Amino acid sequence: MAGCSAGSPAALPQATCGTAGTHKLGASTQVLSADKGALNCFDTAIRRCRAASIEITETGVDTATKYVFEITPGGTGCPVTMLSQFNSANFGGSTGPVVSTQCHLASVTSAGSELGCDGSDVLIPSAARP
Repeated sequence: MAGCSAGSPAALPQATCGTAGTHKLGASTQVLSADKGALNCFDTAIRRCRAASIEITETGVDTATKYVFEITPGGTGCPVTMLSQFNSANFGGSTGPVVSTQCHLASVTSAGSELGCDGSDVLIPSAARP
């Protein structure tokens, strides 16, 4: 996911709704684990366009990218900011800068919230995969 890091925080903020984990964040995200109530908290907040955030960690073999999706009420179409930070365990480990990308709410369905983020479709599921 591309974005602009100008004006981004030095570290990711703590998510108000909690955390979730997946192996691939995209148009068909499947959450494998989540804090109790985290997905429901974010789903309820985005349906009402209320301030809230969720952290989703996308893990690979020896890398991970943490994303924090922040709902900002009051804007047109319920704006969401996606903050992301890449981490690698390779060669002693490294952490990239926090990158900020503006998203828009495309739709809310029974599957979850569908966002458009800098040309990429992202689904934040309303429930974890059984």
